[in-house]
Amino acid sequence: MRGKLLFITGGLVGYVLGARAGRKRYDQIAAAANDLWNAKPVQRRVTEVRDAALELVGDVPATLFKVGKKAVNQAVAKKRHGSTPAATTPAAKASTTTSRTAAAKPKPKPKVAPKAKPATEDESDAQ
Repeated sequence: MRGKLLFITGGLVGYVLGARAGRKRYDQIAAAANDLWNAKPVQRRVTEVRDAALELVGDVPATLFKVGKKAVNQAVAKKRHGSTPAATTPAAKASTTTSRTAAAKPKPKPKVAPKAKPATEDESDAQ
């Protein structure tokens, strides 16, 4: 849809700029475009889109602030208490979430002692 709209807009702009009809035809096209833009249904949609965008963008700074504040508080608490997590109460543990990076990290493999090498015939004869 967006591609079609851009194509039509480009065609109209190209026609207006390249038209040999003169100033009179340009004024007719500009007036028609102005009438279309100022039509009530178009302006209603423009207002809806603007309000929806402002509503979505309005939530972003507050959400970023909350997440940043929570991360800083957790880092400070972790530094104060060594490696213990910041959330120690059940309610606080339920409200915290693990990050995707922490969940995606592979678990360390357990260390296994090297196996004893079986004695060879030469070594068993020497003993």
